[in-house]
Amino acid sequence: MQVLGLGCPLVFLALVTIFTPSPGASFKPAQTATKPGGEETEVQISKGENRAVISDFDPSQEYAFKVIAVRGNEESKPLQGRYAVPDLEPDEGVQPQKLDTTATEDVNEITGVDQFVCTTPAIADIVILVDGSWSIGRLNFRLVRMFLENLVNAFTVGIDKTRIGLAQYSGDPRIEWHLNAFNTKDSVIDAVKNLPYKGGNTLTGLALTYILENSFKPESGARSGVPKIGILITDGKSQDDVLPPAQSLRDAGVELFAIGVKNADENELKAIASDPDETHVYNVADFSIMSTIVEGLTRIVCDRVEQQDKEIKGEAGPEPTQGPPQDLVTSEVTARSFRVTWSKAPGAVEKYRVVYYPTQGGLPDEAVVDGTENSVVLRNLNSLTEYQIAVFAVYTSAASEALRGSETTLALPMVNDLELSDVTHSTMRARWRPVEGASGYMILYAPLSDGEATDEKEIKVAATETDVELEGLSPKTEYTVTVYAMYGEEASDPLTSQETTLAMEPPGNLQVSDIDHSSARVTWDPAPGKVRGYRILYAPFGDEQHSEVEMGPATSLILRNLTSLTEYNVAVLALYDEGQSDPITDGFTTRLVPEPLDLRTSEVTTDSFQVSWQHPADDIVLYRLSWTPVSGGDTKETVLNGNTDAFLLSDLQPFTEYEVTLSAIYSDESESDAATISETTLERTTTVATTTAVVRQGVKNMFIDDETTYSLQVSWELQDPNVLQYRVSYVSLRGDRAEEAVLVPSSQSSLLLQPLLSDNEVQGDSHPGLR
Repeated sequence: MQVLGLGCPLVFLALVTIFTPSPGASFKPAQTATKPGGEETEVQISKGENRAVISDFDPSQEYAFKVIAVRGNEESKPLQGRYAVPDLEPDEGVQPQKLDTTATEDVNEITGVDQFVCTTPAIADIVILVDGSWSIGRLNFRLVRMFLENLVNAFTVGIDKTRIGLAQYSGDPRIEWHLNAFNTKDSVIDAVKNLPYKGGNTLTGLALTYILENSFKPESGARSGVPKIGILITDGKSQDDVLPPAQSLRDAGVELFAIGVKNADENELKAIASDPDETHVYNVADFSIMSTIVEGLTRIVCDRVEQQDKEIKGEAGPEPTQGPPQDLVTSEVTARSFRVTWSKAPGAVEKYRVVYYPTQGGLPDEAVVDGTENSVVLRNLNSLTEYQIAVFAVYTSAASEALRGSETTLALPMVNDLELSDVTHSTMRARWRPVEGASGYMILYAPLSDGEATDEKEIKVAATETDVELEGLSPKTEYTVTVYAMYGEEASDPLTSQETTLAMEPPGNLQVSDIDHSSARVTWDPAPGKVRGYRILYAPFGDEQHSEVEMGPATSLILRNLTSLTEYNVAVLALYDEGQSDPITDGFTTRLVPEPLDLRTSEVTTDSFQVSWQHPADDIVLYRLSWTPVSGGDTKETVLNGNTDAFLLSDLQPFTEYEVTLSAIYSDESESDAATISETTLERTTTVATTTAVVRQGVKNMFIDDETTYSLQVSWELQDPNVLQYRVSYVSLRGDRAEEAVLVPSSQSSLLLQPLLSDNEVQGDSHPGLR
């Protein structure tokens, strides 16, 4: 890793250093310019640049340069050189000069920067208002802390010196510390280093009102007769009105500075800050370069504290009567023109003379504007050409020194503000601002693989179309999208952006409800996009075999035939034409099979009583009924069909208490807890009864059908109203099993016999039990 080549063209009263970066290296050059015997200054340049402008250049001095490439914690050997301006006439053209580069010793370090320190004896109350909204992010907030630390270090901080307070805001502001919270600079620095990240929305107007009402108050440490400074740091446009709160602060004597980063609205910053904007508004492209404005900001704040202090004490000095304009800014750059703007020079300026010419050589041209103006558009320029600019303030009998700068015209007008939005797993929209004079646009897009575009596709549209949907994209893939403005067959420089398609989104908010012993309801929120349907997978926990249901775009499903008291995992996947999403999962445990409900007795006699109950579920196949004398004796048991809800217990002992238990057997062969009830038969009384012989009818028309591998359906007919119950007995004709019998209530005329042995002949009988 090294820096190759070092050159130095002189540009009026600034020095431009040009160097060649190491091929393929990802580094950040750092350049140091030193007057021999003078102080050393360090400038950090982004890795995409190969030049630096040395401001405050003194052409009478010889300068030494050191350029070091930095990658992470690694630093290259320095490339060093010296430069002295040759003797030139005032109006003589200046040509690039080659630096005298020399071999360097094996040193690999960057010397520290001598940071500006405000030495004015004037003191101030400074309140910093920091945007802590989510858009900043935790990583960038660390850079904000470093910026604040440098800012605090520039002032003499103490309880009887300059006081610094800080508030952080997002949706709601809060005081991090008041002006009188700390007595030393070190304690303020410690508070800055430990400043927490708040997070939330951006309500700048509310925060400005908050510091007016809470920070600039005597009880918070604000002092009378002391300059008051407010410094706002934000990265976005406020979601509320900032004009009235900012005006209230200024009316209260608070001088406001506004620092914007990345997506900050410059017009809003200007509306907040005190005048003039040129010294009170700062806007940087990224948090990583906030450090570049620390010195300029602290110098201005220091000067304004000193000036305010004089104004408060009635000691303001006289304004300078003559001097050069300040703060050269170029804007509205096109292929053929750009605007030059400056801050007005002091005193009675009659006019401004703007001289400009191509850096690579060419005749100078000039524009002259009235002394009341501070801007001019330079026209009829060459495209893709760097111009040197000098602005002179012309007085009645003299002209000021030049305010100098440079700007490069554009190529043919290209697309601006390319925005990739409405991103799904298979589409995204590309939008851009129309380009005046373009005949159409060409869009190229391709997935990125190892940082390179592959399988590029092309779309051409008319000049009236500036919004195109890109379709047929792959999910979870980074795409590069490039848009050219077309001028006939000629294309402008491209504008490129990158965006990653979404993964195929799963459904959301998976919930399981209505859980019982054999079923559960699964519901979910629909997945976004063009969903074809859903796939539901479920299985007992730890079981590799799962059940699967594929369905349309419904968002609910009842899982049935589950096993009781079993933990289940369930997963739901969204189905797209391109494939399926990742699953959303949940778990649940089925309930215990329920016992029979409302077990009760009735029709109690000396030797019998009837037991009845309600079915607790729909999937009961059998009931197990048993009864035992409480005082001791044999327990009798019978198995009843799952449709049965009553049974007559007969052949009981008179005046005897019986305990009856009933349990339900389910289709998964699980058996519920038993429901229990007690009943006592009646005491026998001696009576003489006259009986009349009655002819009883037998069962007729018995049918056996609905045969399966393990069951038979038996049905019969009987028209005798005096039947209390039926006794159905059956036996295998193989003789390998004993006869079995089932008692059936009189209201029932059929019975399902199960479980039986497969491929076995069975003989059955049905007998009525009569009153």
